[in-house]
Formats: sequence, C-alpha cells, structure tokens
Amino acid sequence: MRLFVLIAGILCFGSDALAETARLRKKDNGNIVEVEIVEVQVDRVSFRLPGGEQTHTIAWDELDTAWIKRNSPSVWNEHELMLKPEPKTETKKEDSGDPFAKETPPADTKELIKNLSSALSDRMKGVEPWAITGFCKNYGIEESAFWRGYDELRKASGTYVEPKTTDSDKSSSDKKSRRNKDGKDRQPWERDPAGEAREEQLRAESEKGRTTLNCIGYIRTIADGGYKGRLAWQFLRENAEDRKALSARLRKYETLAGELADRTEKSDAKRDALVLRKLLGDVAASFEKISKENNTQEEKLKSECQSLVTRLGAVGK
Repeated sequence: MRLFVLIAGILCFGSDALAETARLRKKDNGNIVEVEIVEVQVDRVSFRLPGGEQTHTIAWDELDTAWIKRNSPSVWNEHELMLKPEPKTETKKEDSGDPFAKETPPADTKELIKNLSSALSDRMKGVEPWAITGFCKNYGIEESAFWRGYDELRKASGTYVEPKTTDSDKSSSDKKSRRNKDGKDRQPWERDPAGEAREEQLRAESEKGRTTLNCIGYIRTIADGGYKGRLAWQFLRENAEDRKALSARLRKYETLAGELADRTEKSDAKRDALVLRKLLGDVAASFEKISKENNTQEEKLKSECQSLVTRLGAVGK
C-alpha cells in the first residue's frame, strides 16, 4: 500500500519535484534570474520563478545565449538537441509583468562579482569611425598611435585578433605611414593610409552592430595606466554613451551589494559586501566626473580601477 502511494505521488507531482533550476540572462538589460525550467523549445524557454506557480515564456533571441551556454550548460544542451524548430508564435504578456525586470539577488559577493563580470563584458559603442580624424587632431596624436591604443583596448576587452603580417610588410608600412600623399612628413592629424583600411573595417563592424570594446576593457586599460590608459580616458571623454553605460552597470551592482549587506547576518560577509558597495560607488563616481569639459585625468580613477580589477580577478568569469 505504501509503495502504491509513493508511486502515485511521483506520477502526480514528479514534474514539479524534479523541475530543473537554472540561471538565465536577458540580453537587453543584462539581468540574471534564477528560474525553474518548465520546457525548453527551439525558439523559446518556459519557466517559473522559484516558489511561484505562474509559467513565463521568453524567446531565445531575447536571451544572452553565449552567457547561458557557459553558465547553464544543461539548458543550452537541451536546446541544442532540438532538431526541428517550431514556428514562432506570439505570446501574450504576463499580467504580473516582466520576470526579467529585476535581477535575482546574489547569494554572496562571489556570485555578485561573477554576475558583474558578465555585465562588464557587454559590448560598448567605442569611437565613431567618422570621428577618428577629429579625435587625433584634438588630442595631437598620430593616427598610428590611436590604432595602437585602440588595439590595447581590444586586447583588454578580449576581442583582439593579431593580424598576420611579415616584418618586411610592417617595415614598409611604417615608412609609408610617416609620409603624406605629397611625400612630405605627415602631420599628427593627417590621415594614415594604413589607418584608412582600419577605419573601413571599424565602420563595417559598427554598421553590423559588432563593436569590439567593452566595459571591462576600459577598466583594465585605465588600471594599467601609461599612454594606453590615457587614451582610454580620452575615448570616454568623447563618448558620453559609453560613460553612461559603464556608470549604470557599476551603480546597479553597487545597489545589489548594499541589498546583499542588508540581508546578510554574518559580520564578515556583511563587511565584505559593504566594502564592495563602496568600491563600486567610488569607481562609478570617478567615471561620472569624466566629461569633455573636464580635461584633468584623476590619478584616483587609476587606483580605483586597479582595486576593481583585483576583485574581479579573484573570482573570474
């Protein structure tokens, strides 16, 4: 009799008891939410929030699939096994609102920093291709120096691919780049023939929405200092959109760190969350001071970025 009751219970409630818990990340706002997976289909995912009864549905193209592939592999693998995609159907909006409107609170600072690392890996706008000549003239730098600094930013962003060139090609290119079309020494703001090809490539990437810089690239490069750190600061001076995006991400996780401290009872964990909240707030405030009107690069920003890079590196992605 007991065996019969046990089997009946499994048949009736097994799907709920065995619901898979996973984390999903939305593409547009970067919020990470812990969910219970109900069904994985080719074009969408159905899920419930932990402890909830309502089933939500979201299309795969609204999710950060690269992040999910790394952090929720079982969900991604199930999606990959689907051979025949179903036709997309319009889904009615849930009356309870967007389940991705707010990020699932992190359990500790380690999880918070891991989520922050993902948010800082989102792509940024960078320097507009049409603005490169004016940028070089405004800051009195040669275009070749601009591209060296830009490549350093790409390396820090993890998006740099080493071009295949021989030593003879490089030597010939360097000699040509020092002369203008009249054969005279090229002024710092005059176009570098080699740079024109790079500009066309950058323009093509921008038109396709494939920018090559991200928040962590800016932070790492400024932390390194030197000419490349100053160039990254100059990029941000010229690009209000990237400044706002960088600050918004830091402010978001500053708030999450404060909420984590309020929820935490252990003194050491609470202290760590408060320290992290202050660090994120300080870095955000320093980035918010950058503007075209302010031509002074504060040394404090470099040291704050170094501290943040250390915290991010301690956990990793």
